[in-house]
Order: sequence, then structure tokens, then C-alpha cells
Amino acid sequence: MGHQYQVTIFRAEQLQRLRNVRIHSPSIIQIISGSKRLYWKESAVEFSHSQLLLCEASASLSFENLPQKGRFVSRVFSFHCSPDGSMLEMSVERAFDNDVPTIDADNTLKDILNALSSFDLGGMSKETQTFWLMGLYQQLAEQGLLHRLFPSEKVTFSQTLSHYLSRSPGEAHPLQSVAERFAMSKATLIRKLKQEGTQYRELLADVRLNHALHLMQNGCCNVTMLSQLCGYQSEGRFSQRFKRKFGLTPSAYMKTIYSRPQP
Repeated sequence: MGHQYQVTIFRAEQLQRLRNVRIHSPSIIQIISGSKRLYWKESAVEFSHSQLLLCEASASLSFENLPQKGRFVSRVFSFHCSPDGSMLEMSVERAFDNDVPTIDADNTLKDILNALSSFDLGGMSKETQTFWLMGLYQQLAEQGLLHRLFPSEKVTFSQTLSHYLSRSPGEAHPLQSVAERFAMSKATLIRKLKQEGTQYRELLADVRLNHALHLMQNGCCNVTMLSQLCGYQSEGRFSQRFKRKFGLTPSAYMKTIYSRPQP
């Protein structure tokens, strides 16, 4: 069963620099320990546990994760269902001028995020997940913030496609088969993605490389296995793509997660 949202934990025990990290679904990033330095519009914005980072779908982030007392931990909440139009209208009406992507995290928002993080989604229906999400969306709308996560209530095709690909990023996903899955021709799929400023090969690579980050965060430390799990037949090609995308090799990224070698 596909979930209406996902919570992912990211950790670092050393300074962790990443660039061009693609956000495929509207997301909130919450710092638990340490701080994050975000490179935003030719400036640097540093934030910690007292603030939240709001990311709309298709955002590309470059940042440094900064451990405090040897530890950095963050939670990324990714949302796969949209708010209704009335919530977005309220959010726009109550909006205020703020060119910074972070917001102050009040106790209510923290409590809601803690609740969402605590649930076992495997035992929760889509309807119940949606019920809890709508509470978060309502709170953000009342503060004039929701439209910064969801500029439109319509989910883009690239967002829908990336969510589909992320369910099995290690599979081949030939273009013809994926087009048939969405009941369209290859030409139509290519045209839809072009209208949204992306290409199928680029989208698939982004999904696979983001999956590699998640695998390493969850203890996968073998580059050969990583490349296979992410759909690459060549370990060298995988490492090359990873470095070109994020600015460091998979092995270098692993060293930032753990201060001691892993068995």
C-alpha cells in the first residue's frame, strides 16, 4: 500500500556536504540535533531545531549538515497527498513577505510532526493518514505557510512519476513499459516531462541516486551492492554519477555518516 507521507531520518557524525539534492515531493525538513547550512539564492542560511525548512516539489538543495557534539540528525517529512483548494486560498490570504525558506517551529507544529513520525504507517489506512495530514495542512494554512509547500493543489506529472519510480528504484524501468503503465505513448510521456522542465532519464537518475543516500543512511556500506540496488550494472558508473550529482563519492559520503569504520 502506498503511504500518504513518508518520514526519513538522515544522520552525520562528520561535516556532510551535498549539492543538487532533488526534492521530489513537497517536504518539511526538521533538525533534531546539530544544524544545517543551506545555500540559498547566493547566500547561506543556517538553521537548527528551532526552525523548519519548507521545500516544494522539484526543489534542488545544496547544503552542509553540521554535527553538534559529534552528532547531526534530521527528519524529512515527504507528502504524497495534496491539500484542498480552500486551505491553499486561506494560506495565500494570510501570507506574509518572507524570502527565507525556513520558518520558526512553534510547539503545535512540533507536536504534529512528532505524532506523524511516531505512527506505524503499515497498520494505518490511507484515510487515517490523510486525516492526520489535513491537521498539519490546516495549521500551516492558518499561518499563511501551506502554499509555500504546495504552490498548486494539482500534483505534477513528474511528481507522480518519481513517486512511482521510487517504489522500485533498482528495476530497469524502460521508457516504453513506464509509458504503458501510465496509459500513454512514449512521445506523450516525454512531452509531459518536457513541459515541466525535466527528462525521463534525468528523473530516473535522481530517484536512484536519492535512493542510494537512503540506503547508506540505513547501513548499506558496500558500493557494489549499492550500485545494483540502485539499478546500475557498473560500480564505476554508479560512483561517477553519484559524485557528479552530489559532489563526493559514495565512499566519502559513508565516512560522514559514521565516525568509525562499519563492519
